[in-house]
Amino acid sequence: MSQSYHPETRVNLSGQSRQIEVSNLELLSWLAVLAMVGQIILLASAWLLPFVSEYRLVGDNISEMVLGRYGFVQTAAFGIAGLGTLGLAYAIRRLTVGAWGSITGSLLVAVYGLGAILVAVFPTDRIDGPADVWTQSTTGMIHVVVAALSFLCMIVGMFVLARTFAQTARWRSLLPWIVLFPAGALALFIVQGEGPLVGILQRAMVTVISGWIILAAWRVRAIAVSGETAT
Repeated sequence: MSQSYHPETRVNLSGQSRQIEVSNLELLSWLAVLAMVGQIILLASAWLLPFVSEYRLVGDNISEMVLGRYGFVQTAAFGIAGLGTLGLAYAIRRLTVGAWGSITGSLLVAVYGLGAILVAVFPTDRIDGPADVWTQSTTGMIHVVVAALSFLCMIVGMFVLARTFAQTARWRSLLPWIVLFPAGALALFIVQGEGPLVGILQRAMVTVISGWIILAAWRVRAIAVSGETAT
């Protein structure tokens, strides 16, 4: 039996499609805002909590802030930043479909977001010296391993997405910063160690990574607001 379509049906379907597309872009815009807010909160807690805590800005890890005064603030910052990063990973994937490295890069960013949530769930033990890293409780060891892997995945993901963005016209405006950020994060990851400067070096690395996330999220929001569709 032949099936006919009325013009009204085609108009309705077209209108529905546009409505869904606009709704998706609005979601991506809100996810970008969440990612930026999450990183701002994380940076504020990482840099400011040492001034009201018994832990030091220069010599203590960011994660140790959860053990000190107002530690719940640092725990919440990890969780919010993690959720925002997961949302950003989804938004990047949606807006780079078809480009080289889209899946790999966005998944690596998502691992970093998940890692931030996990380090909030599995807090570190106190670390007074290099030897303390390897003599922690089970929860502390989970924290150390998850933190190290998530930092590494994020840095690799930043490099992968640098090429992805360079090959996609609407992302190209992020150059050269989108290349400089992962290079800086890698350098800080390599020199970071459990020494007298571990706190400031780790905060510098997190700041560089957060800068990349904020920059990428800003571009996601600009694309969503302009009404551009996926690649």
